[in-house]
Amino acid sequence: MKNTKLIKLLQTFSPAEIKKFGDFVNSPYFNKNKNVIMLNNELKKYYPCFEDEKLTEELVFRKVFGNIEFDYFKIKNIISDLYNLGLEYLKQQPNIFTSFSGEFNMLTQLRSRKLWKSHAKLIESYVKIFQKTEVKDRFFLFNEHLLISEKQLSVILKTPNSTESLQEYFDSFHDFALLSMLRAYALMLHVGKENRSKFELKMFTDVYNYIENTDFTGKPLINVYKFIILLTINRNEEFYFKLKKLFIANYGSLSDEDTYYTHMYIFGFCMDKYNIEADRKYIKECYELFFHAYQNNFVSLGELLYPDFINYVKVFMRMGDKKITQEFMETYKNSLPEDQYDNCMNFSNAYIAHSEGKFKEALSLIQKVNFPLMIMKVQVKILQVQLNYELGYFEETREVAGYFRKSIKKEEGISKEHKHSILAFIKNIISLIDLGLITDRTTLRLQREKLLEDITKSQLNHFGVRFWLEDKLEETKFNKVKYR
Repeated sequence: MKNTKLIKLLQTFSPAEIKKFGDFVNSPYFNKNKNVIMLNNELKKYYPCFEDEKLTEELVFRKVFGNIEFDYFKIKNIISDLYNLGLEYLKQQPNIFTSFSGEFNMLTQLRSRKLWKSHAKLIESYVKIFQKTEVKDRFFLFNEHLLISEKQLSVILKTPNSTESLQEYFDSFHDFALLSMLRAYALMLHVGKENRSKFELKMFTDVYNYIENTDFTGKPLINVYKFIILLTINRNEEFYFKLKKLFIANYGSLSDEDTYYTHMYIFGFCMDKYNIEADRKYIKECYELFFHAYQNNFVSLGELLYPDFINYVKVFMRMGDKKITQEFMETYKNSLPEDQYDNCMNFSNAYIAHSEGKFKEALSLIQKVNFPLMIMKVQVKILQVQLNYELGYFEETREVAGYFRKSIKKEEGISKEHKHSILAFIKNIISLIDLGLITDRTTLRLQREKLLEDITKSQLNHFGVRFWLEDKLEETKFNKVKYR
């Protein structure tokens, strides 16, 4: 019985919800079937796990119906009835979008019954409550618009030609509609870029021109999404820094959803600067964004995915902050899926060891890692190639790089951009090794300059490979690398 829809639903209830659900089932307004009440009372004994082997349909049948002959359909019917009551209970629970629905229904009923004084008094009290609300997201704006609409409608019904509240009504609609459109545009632009697909952005040009020339000071969330759109379209650092400042200054007034999306868009710009343009100052920018998220206990919107866990480790260690990296790992390691726990911890510790120059330790750890995702496999292989080079195992580096090149050329599970970057990295690291075979100083200088030019012109910085190549090439300039 533990695999039934009913049990799976009840397992999601908190202790307080289980108690409230009991009151709900016992309410004659929602349920008059005493057998369903008895079933719920019996099942509560097995909450929260419902894993007792005694919990069978036969046992529950006897508890509800006594010692009469077992009837499969009879017990199934009341189980179904209780499950449907569970769904009805969920329907009654307010969420962020429907939190005002009950009050709004009450207002419309008062208006329809022409109880104007009660209607006006309640609107006034709700307006005061809305003014004190800190998180003014699109759900807030929607509910505020419902309230203002009700206020304006009551004015029109009492005084048809009145202009009272009309501007307020329009302004509330403007804010809700504009924010909803900006959020949708931002998401479609982002998803379209990530998936190389196009959406029909209706009215976008008009809306873009409007927000570009309008000051939304005093409306922080609309202002945030204004600069998200401006940044997404223009890729301008000025808009990045304004958006970052707005995001941090208004962090406490953003909903979890808006916080997640804003962080995603800002970090996406940073990563383009890091991966595509190889701008080293964005190492610090990425670090500051992730540190802010970590400090505020907001590293993910829901479940922390293991690639995101790895990303935090890399971002923190690129700034050399081992303390925060290990603190983060300790805090969130139990959030990792069991089947990827060892992979994540070994990769993270290998990354830390590599950053600290402990190359043998790092190579030993990375050889234990076997992620299922191709993009994660690629990162493992890149680190293996780098570590073999760092240790002076140049023939091994050539061999590993050769196998890596063949596998990447055949691989269809990564983007062309990533593939180009990785193949360029493999070519450049072989050229880096070949520098050690040159004995003539003039030839060595010329080849080093040529390799630097190749790296600068053709090498993208996905996974930090361009920065690493540049640093290794700089070391050859000062004879810090011994070739054999």
